Amino acid sequence: MHARLALAVLALAATPALAQSPAGFPAGTGTENGRFVLRETPDGLLRMDSRTGAISLCTRTGGSLACRLVPDDRAALEQEVERLKAENEALRRGGAQASRPAQPGGEGMTLPSDAEVDRALSLAERIWRRLRGMIRESEDNPLPERRL
Repeated sequence: MHARLALAVLALAATPALAQSPAGFPAGTGTENGRFVLRETPDGLLRMDSRTGAISLCTRTGGSLACRLVPDDRAALEQEVERLKAENEALRRGGAQASRPAQPGGEGMTLPSDAEVDRALSLAERIWRRLRGMIRESEDNPLPERRL
């Protein structure tokens, strides 16, 4: 069905935006000053609004015509582009602060100062040296073997 619908949309795009009535439908059905283009499809009637580009699939149900808007991927893509533009602009205005993840307290993340980093590295180095010393000492003075 998607392939037939895509072909119908292409057929609508290739024709001028004149109000046209398919066979079996009254001449004035769904037309307003040439605003709508109508095409028959195996699934019903395809209606394109020449002003907005919205496409609807219309089917006869119980003697009346019911039209459903066909989902448009382009509209979703345009919304995503607009969202990304707004996010990009916010990042430009906020600089690096805008891209930092928030802490549980709700404030932006604060990085440690150079002095705090130096203290942490110094502590790690002292721990490493002490551990290496303990390993060397245990290699030089093995524990006596115990017999059971």
